[in-house]
Amino acid sequence: MSELSAKDQTLLTNTLHETGVFVTCGLETPNIMVTHWGALGTFWGRDVFILPIRSCKYSYQIVTKTKSFALNVPTRDMRTEISLCDTLSGLKCNKFETLGLHPKRARGIDAYILGECGLIVECKTVAVISPENIEQQIEGLISSKRPHTLFVGEISDAYRLK
Repeated sequence: MSELSAKDQTLLTNTLHETGVFVTCGLETPNIMVTHWGALGTFWGRDVFILPIRSCKYSYQIVTKTKSFALNVPTRDMRTEISLCDTLSGLKCNKFETLGLHPKRARGIDAYILGECGLIVECKTVAVISPENIEQQIEGLISSKRPHTLFVGEISDAYRLK
Protein backbone atom coordinates (compact mmCIF):
# COMPACT_ATOMS: atom_id res chain seq x y z
CA MET A 1 0.00 0.00 0.00
CA SER A 2 1.18 3.48 -0.83
CA GLU A 3 0.46 6.09 1.80
CA LEU A 4 -1.10 9.44 1.06
CA SER A 5 1.71 12.01 1.27
CA ALA A 6 1.20 15.36 3.01
CA LYS A 7 1.29 17.07 -0.41
CA ASP A 8 -1.41 14.73 -1.76
CA GLN A 9 -3.53 15.18 1.38
CA THR A 10 -3.45 18.94 0.76
CA LEU A 11 -4.32 18.46 -2.92
CA LEU A 12 -7.25 16.20 -2.02
CA THR A 13 -8.64 18.55 0.63
CA ASN A 14 -8.24 21.70 -1.46
CA THR A 15 -9.79 20.12 -4.56
CA LEU A 16 -12.64 18.68 -2.50
CA HIS A 17 -13.59 22.14 -1.25
CA GLU A 18 -12.78 24.15 -4.38
CA THR A 19 -14.32 22.09 -7.20
CA GLY A 20 -15.22 18.64 -5.91
CA VAL A 21 -13.67 15.21 -6.34
CA PHE A 22 -14.90 12.34 -8.52
CA VAL A 23 -15.85 9.16 -6.67
CA THR A 24 -15.96 5.93 -8.64
CA CYS A 25 -17.45 2.65 -7.50
CA GLY A 26 -18.41 -0.75 -8.84
CA LEU A 27 -17.23 -3.11 -11.56
CA GLU A 28 -20.34 -4.85 -12.88
CA THR A 29 -22.37 -1.65 -12.78
CA PRO A 30 -19.78 1.09 -12.37
CA ASN A 31 -20.72 4.65 -11.53
CA ILE A 32 -19.19 8.06 -11.00
CA MET A 33 -20.41 10.68 -8.57
CA VAL A 34 -18.93 13.91 -7.27
CA THR A 35 -18.46 14.85 -3.65
CA HIS A 36 -17.83 18.38 -2.48
CA TRP A 37 -17.35 17.45 1.15
CA GLY A 38 -16.00 14.66 3.31
CA ALA A 39 -13.33 14.17 5.95
CA LEU A 40 -9.79 12.89 5.82
CA GLY A 41 -8.28 11.69 9.08
CA THR A 42 -7.31 8.86 11.38
CA PHE A 43 -9.90 6.74 13.16
CA TRP A 44 -9.25 3.51 15.05
CA GLY A 45 -5.57 3.78 14.10
CA ARG A 46 -6.44 3.76 10.40
CA ASP A 47 -6.12 6.46 7.74
CA VAL A 48 -9.65 7.03 6.46
CA PHE A 49 -11.81 9.17 4.24
CA ILE A 50 -15.41 9.68 5.34
CA LEU A 51 -17.67 9.84 2.30
CA PRO A 52 -21.23 11.17 2.61
CA ILE A 53 -23.80 9.65 0.21
CA ARG A 54 -27.58 10.06 0.19
CA SER A 55 -29.47 6.76 0.23
CA CYS A 56 -31.43 7.77 -2.90
CA LYS A 57 -28.24 7.85 -5.00
CA TYR A 58 -27.18 5.02 -7.32
CA SER A 59 -23.65 5.14 -5.84
CA TYR A 60 -25.12 4.41 -2.40
CA GLN A 61 -26.37 1.04 -3.66
CA ILE A 62 -23.02 0.20 -5.25
CA VAL A 63 -20.82 1.25 -2.32
CA THR A 64 -23.12 -0.61 0.09
CA LYS A 65 -22.75 -3.77 -2.02
CA THR A 66 -19.03 -3.60 -2.91
CA LYS A 67 -17.83 -2.00 0.34
CA SER A 68 -15.31 0.11 -1.57
CA PHE A 69 -14.88 3.33 -3.52
CA ALA A 70 -12.12 5.39 -5.12
CA LEU A 71 -11.47 9.10 -4.87
CA ASN A 72 -10.29 10.46 -8.22
CA VAL A 73 -8.63 13.84 -7.78
CA PRO A 74 -8.23 15.94 -10.93
CA THR A 75 -4.81 17.49 -11.41
CA ARG A 76 -6.04 19.56 -14.36
CA ASP A 77 -9.14 21.70 -14.78
CA MET A 78 -12.14 19.34 -14.97
CA ARG A 79 -14.83 21.73 -13.70
CA THR A 80 -16.98 21.13 -16.79
CA GLU A 81 -17.00 17.36 -16.26
CA ILE A 82 -17.61 17.78 -12.52
CA SER A 83 -20.55 20.14 -13.10
CA LEU A 84 -22.11 17.81 -15.68
CA CYS A 85 -21.54 14.72 -13.52
CA ASP A 86 -23.48 16.41 -10.72
CA THR A 87 -26.56 16.59 -13.00
CA LEU A 88 -26.56 13.02 -14.35
CA SER A 89 -27.91 9.78 -12.92
CA GLY A 90 -25.92 6.59 -13.32
CA LEU A 91 -29.23 4.73 -13.45
CA LYS A 92 -30.11 6.53 -16.68
CA CYS A 93 -26.77 6.70 -18.50
CA ASN A 94 -23.21 5.45 -18.54
CA LYS A 95 -21.46 8.45 -17.03
CA PHE A 96 -18.03 7.34 -18.30
CA GLU A 97 -19.29 7.53 -21.89
CA THR A 98 -21.46 10.62 -21.43
CA LEU A 99 -18.61 12.56 -19.81
CA GLY A 100 -15.98 11.24 -22.25
CA LEU A 101 -13.92 9.78 -19.40
CA HIS A 102 -11.74 6.69 -19.63
CA PRO A 103 -12.15 3.99 -16.97
CA LYS A 104 -9.15 1.99 -15.81
CA ARG A 105 -9.18 -0.90 -13.37
CA ALA A 106 -8.39 0.06 -9.78
CA ARG A 107 -5.38 -1.70 -8.31
CA GLY A 108 -6.89 -3.17 -5.15
CA ILE A 109 -10.65 -2.67 -5.01
CA ASP A 110 -13.61 -3.74 -7.14
CA ALA A 111 -13.97 -0.46 -9.00
CA TYR A 112 -12.79 1.52 -11.95
CA ILE A 113 -10.82 4.74 -11.69
CA LEU A 114 -10.61 7.69 -14.06
CA GLY A 115 -7.59 7.76 -16.35
CA GLU A 116 -7.88 11.54 -16.57
CA CYS A 117 -7.29 12.11 -12.85
CA GLY A 118 -3.77 12.41 -11.49
CA LEU A 119 -4.30 11.25 -7.90
CA ILE A 120 -6.21 8.10 -6.95
CA VAL A 121 -7.15 7.12 -3.40
CA GLU A 122 -8.68 3.65 -3.05
CA CYS A 123 -10.82 3.01 0.05
CA LYS A 124 -12.37 -0.07 1.64
CA THR A 125 -15.40 0.56 3.83
CA VAL A 126 -14.73 -0.23 7.49
CA ALA A 127 -17.83 1.41 9.00
CA VAL A 128 -21.16 2.88 7.94
CA ILE A 129 -22.90 5.55 9.99
CA SER A 130 -26.58 5.93 9.15
CA PRO A 131 -28.31 9.30 9.60
CA GLU A 132 -30.47 7.84 12.38
CA ASN A 133 -27.32 7.27 14.45
CA ILE A 134 -26.12 10.86 14.23
CA GLU A 135 -27.25 12.97 17.14
CA GLN A 136 -27.17 16.56 15.99
CA GLN A 137 -26.23 19.19 18.53
CA ILE A 138 -27.21 22.14 16.32
CA GLU A 139 -30.82 22.56 15.17
CA GLY A 140 -31.13 22.03 11.40
CA LEU A 141 -27.57 20.73 11.00
CA ILE A 142 -28.76 17.55 9.30
CA SER A 143 -31.40 17.80 6.59
CA SER A 144 -34.28 15.52 7.47
CA LYS A 145 -35.47 15.55 3.86
CA ARG A 146 -32.25 14.28 2.26
CA PRO A 147 -29.87 12.98 4.94
CA HIS A 148 -26.49 11.45 4.14
CA THR A 149 -25.09 8.12 5.25
CA LEU A 150 -21.39 8.34 6.15
CA PHE A 151 -19.16 5.65 4.66
CA VAL A 152 -15.88 5.41 6.56
CA GLY A 153 -13.37 4.12 4.04
CA GLU A 154 -9.91 2.96 5.09
CA ILE A 155 -7.35 4.19 2.59
CA SER A 156 -6.00 0.96 1.13
CA ASP A 157 -3.89 2.53 -1.63
CA ALA A 158 -2.96 5.97 -2.92
CA TYR A 159 -1.05 6.61 -6.12
CA ARG A 160 -0.42 9.01 -8.97
CA LEU A 161 -1.33 8.27 -12.58
CA LYS A 162 1.05 9.43 -15.30
